[in-house]
Parts: sequence; C-alpha cells; structure tokens
Amino acid sequence: MANFYEILGIPQSADSSEIRAAYKKLAFQFHPDLHPNDPLAEERFKQINEAYHTLSDPVKKSRYDARLNAYTVVTESSYDEQAWRAYRHRQYMRWKAAQESRYKFDRNYFKIQGLAFLVFLIIAGFCYGLIHTITYFQEKQMAEQLRKNMEQVERVHTLFATGHIDEAFKHVLVLMQQDPLEYRFTLAYDSMLQTLRYRVKQQYAANDLAASVTTLRFLQRYENPTRFETLRMKAICEYQMEQYDSTLATLEHIRKMQPWNFELVYQMGIISLDNLNKPEKAIGYFTEGKRMFKESMSRIYGEAFEVVMIPADVPEIYYHLFEARARSNMMLNNFEEALTDCNWAVFLRPQQAEAWKMRAMCRIALGRTYRLCEDLKMARKLGKREVVDLQRKFCR
Repeated sequence: MANFYEILGIPQSADSSEIRAAYKKLAFQFHPDLHPNDPLAEERFKQINEAYHTLSDPVKKSRYDARLNAYTVVTESSYDEQAWRAYRHRQYMRWKAAQESRYKFDRNYFKIQGLAFLVFLIIAGFCYGLIHTITYFQEKQMAEQLRKNMEQVERVHTLFATGHIDEAFKHVLVLMQQDPLEYRFTLAYDSMLQTLRYRVKQQYAANDLAASVTTLRFLQRYENPTRFETLRMKAICEYQMEQYDSTLATLEHIRKMQPWNFELVYQMGIISLDNLNKPEKAIGYFTEGKRMFKESMSRIYGEAFEVVMIPADVPEIYYHLFEARARSNMMLNNFEEALTDCNWAVFLRPQQAEAWKMRAMCRIALGRTYRLCEDLKMARKLGKREVVDLQRKFCR
C-alpha cells in the first residue's frame, strides 16, 4: 500500500510549501465535483486529504515518519522470517514493560495523592478568597455608583420641580448617554414627560392658553418622536391665540407625520387664506388638496370619475376646497383657473349659491357672457340678492 508521500507524489524530505502545492494540485484534479458518480476519484480524494492533514501537521508528520521508518526497517528485513519475529517480540516486550510501569497502590502512591489533594485545597482556597475579594469590591463599587445615580436623579427632579425644565431634560439626557443601561435615568425622563402632559390638560381646561403652548413646546422638544396629540394640541392653542404663523408651522410637522391627511391640507390652506390673507401661500395647499381629491376619486370610480361619480356622495369638504381655491385664484387674478374651480364647486354642490356667484364673477372678469345670466339667475334664486345689480347690467 502506498504511503502518504507516494500518494502526494513528493519525497519524504519535502517541506511544508511543497506538501501544500502537491495537495492543491491533486485535490483539484480528483475533486468529486469534477468526477461525479466516480467512486475511484472519490476514494483517491479521501486518501489525498488524509495524507495532507497528516503531513501538514508537524507533530503528526513526525509520528508518521517514525512509524514509516520503523515499517521500512521491518520491511527490508522481512525476507528473513526470524528477524521479523524478533522485531515483533521486541515490540511485545516494550508494551509489557509499559504495562508493568503503572502505579502500584502502595504507601508512596497514597503519599503522592495526598500531597496533590493538599495542593488542590490550597489553590482552591486561594481562588475562593480571590473571587470573594473581587466580588466584595465590585458590590461596593456598584453600591457607590447606585448612590451617585440616585443623587443625579434627585437633582433632575429638583431642577424640574423648580421650573428649570430645559436644564433638567438636558442633564438627564447626558446621564442617559453616559450610562444607557441605567433604567432610573429613563424612568426620570419618562416621568417628566408624563408630568408635562398632565400639566397641559390642566392648563387647557383652565383656558390658560399661553401656559399650555409653553408646556407643549417643551413636549415637542423632548418627545422622541413628537407625539401626534402633542402637535395637535399645540396647533389648537396657537390658533385660539391667533398665532397663525406658529399654527402653520406646527401643522407642517403634523403633515410630515400624516402626508395623506386631506383635511389637514385644507385647514392649512384656509388659515393661509382667511387668517393670514396670503392667497399665494394658500393656493399651494389647495392645489395639493385638488391632487389628493383626484387620486381619491380615481381609486373609487376609476380614471373617468368625472363621468361616473355621484356628486351627492362626495364629502362636503371637497366642495369647500374648490370654493376656497377659486377665491384664492380670484384674489391672484387667475380667473381662468378660478373658473375651473367654480365649475367643480357647482358640479359637487349645485345648491350652493356662492359657487354660482363666483363663477359669474369669473366670467365677467374674463369677458365671457356665455351662460353668465344663467349663473346670476341661479345665484339669486339660491339667496344671493347682491347679484341683482349684475343682472341689470349684463342681463337686460
């Protein structure tokens, strides 16, 4: 049977690099993936692997060389039957001598075992004492750290109670960053937020809007992320205090959280138009609302929703959107666009007099008298008495 050197095709004096190179070459040549369903190639690959793992390990290689040299000596003398038997006898005698060299259970044996047990007890006692000492100092250090943390938490609560809210939050945030695993800091942070939320409810119930806004600003600053309810309450308070610019800024935050909210977009447009008198700003919100309206109707009725939709089934707010968008465009002298908005408003709610009146105003501004008198007639019929002068002028 070939030895490992013969399997790899290298001399016994080969070094590690030669062994590795020979293995890579043969492993690639006889890899099972290259010889599927070939048992001979698979067997040869196993032999190559075994040879490499033995010869690449210096300890295994030295043992294998010793066995190989001994086998070679025996093989060379195998022609002499007597020499072979003598070799086997020597091997047996060595094994027998090794068996006889084991410990005997005499006084010396027990003396050695006792000494070993004593050494074990000494080492175990030393280790126990060392571990106990380390544990003691660790517990002492933890107790000291706990005391310091409690002092810091107490300081945070004191700052908060005395009205230094910003300082209290900033301090506890630094503590949380320094020790993220200390749950007491997180509890203190959450406790202050909860106190502020309760305080807002009391302030709003007492109609103290200024104090409510101040508290809500703290909540907006330190809630992560800011809750929808906080922003909603802040917008309500700011609107009631006629802080319309701040109201719009707060509603913009809500819009980032709810970009699909059509009513929110409409409210922002109304504030811009009616409260801030900024039609150029309002038109942006109303145009976004118009886009959302068309997308909503397309999902319900399909692309040709103008033909198949039932106006009475459409929510009232969509009529108000087009009515407000028409007013914004008229203020900006965009009468062509305003006329389109009026057409939608009349289509959605034909019983609303304002839509008919505004459409008539757009026709007059554009110099289009077609169906003007019809619009004025409907506006007057639905209650708009102020269009009488226009009827006299344009509808003789």
